Amino acid sequence: MNNIFIKFLRFVVLIPLCMLILGIVNWGLMWLFVWFIGLSKFWMIVVFIFFAGSIWNLFKLVATLLSMLTSYVSPNKSFGIITITVLSVLNSILIGYRVWTLKDDYSGWEIAGAVFFTILLVELTFALFYGASAAAED
Repeated sequence: MNNIFIKFLRFVVLIPLCMLILGIVNWGLMWLFVWFIGLSKFWMIVVFIFFAGSIWNLFKLVATLLSMLTSYVSPNKSFGIITITVLSVLNSILIGYRVWTLKDDYSGWEIAGAVFFTILLVELTFALFYGASAAAED
């Protein structure tokens, strides 16, 4: 089944599928942060101390697996890696820019939250790249 039409169809389907996966990951990231910020101070501290690493690593694992499955659709593995990497980096730059330009003046806690969010965003971008490159090792 390596005819031209199937290859062309896989090239055409890859970019919208990557955008769909990035949308799902962004939606999950938004709900994860909304849930975390909605906790009371006591539960926020308890969750942050005991469960934050596990919850974040589970989220990164799901994002990595979605990226890996998306990379399998690509007819050319290097094209899949480049597409997912470029789209995830552009997505991270856009979200980071929106976070840092949300307000004109930030206070101390807001700056700490924006820095923390930016670090997690960079880590998520590397997780998406890792999923795409892991699929190409076949």
